[in-house]
Amino acid sequence: MLFPAELQTSEPKIPWRSLPVFLNLGNLRVFPEDPALPRISPMQPTLSETQCRLLRMIFERGSESASNALSKWLGREVRLMISEVEQVELEDATALLGPPEALVAACSMELSGPLSGHMLLVFTDRAGLALVDVLLGQPSGTSKAWGELEQSAAKETTNIVGCAYLNALLTHLPGAMLREGVGEELVPTSPVFHREFAGALLEFALLEQALDLDKVLLVQTAFAAAHQETQLNWTLLFVPDRESLRAMAAALAQLETR
Repeated sequence: MLFPAELQTSEPKIPWRSLPVFLNLGNLRVFPEDPALPRISPMQPTLSETQCRLLRMIFERGSESASNALSKWLGREVRLMISEVEQVELEDATALLGPPEALVAACSMELSGPLSGHMLLVFTDRAGLALVDVLLGQPSGTSKAWGELEQSAAKETTNIVGCAYLNALLTHLPGAMLREGVGEELVPTSPVFHREFAGALLEFALLEQALDLDKVLLVQTAFAAAHQETQLNWTLLFVPDRESLRAMAAALAQLETR
């Protein structure tokens, strides 16, 4: 597939701050006080296969920017690679993070502005601590636990990677991201570190927004650095609120027809 004209150029809109992908497909649930009444769950936007491919191309542009930024930070070549973008049930997405009783680490950023919601970078302890060793220039296996220094390295990575993906979305879906009454500046919060059981991570990290989740888009991301023998895999979760999702779905539908 050829890139639409909208995907040919890129201008950073969000500065890096001092990290694969779930995309909430917008589900509004009504819980009536009377348990005898049925629970209403309106139909949510469903992205077509073509729209998923377009979204993958956009995120790949973000991966390129993040790779360049991480390479400059580390002083050696780094590559982020997206393997697939697919729509899955929330339960299946949670299961992909690992066994429910397994501890996983994650960094989350809350978003406000043209895109509202959350972004999380999730990794197993093994992959996360191996990434920390790469970032700190240490031999593999040096980091054994999530101390303050290890958490700081993970949060900085989340900052760089998350802003790169958000920049790509705002650049390639410009008009659709502007909603009435919402400013043009996208403001992510500083990353927050979490270490939770895989089965409960989304509930703890997303709080009340987790109640609206039904289906998500999953994008797996791989990290590889020069002079590193193994490839590290992580999951980036992008969970926009319902209004942001509708705007994104409309923009992708426009690109699909061009």
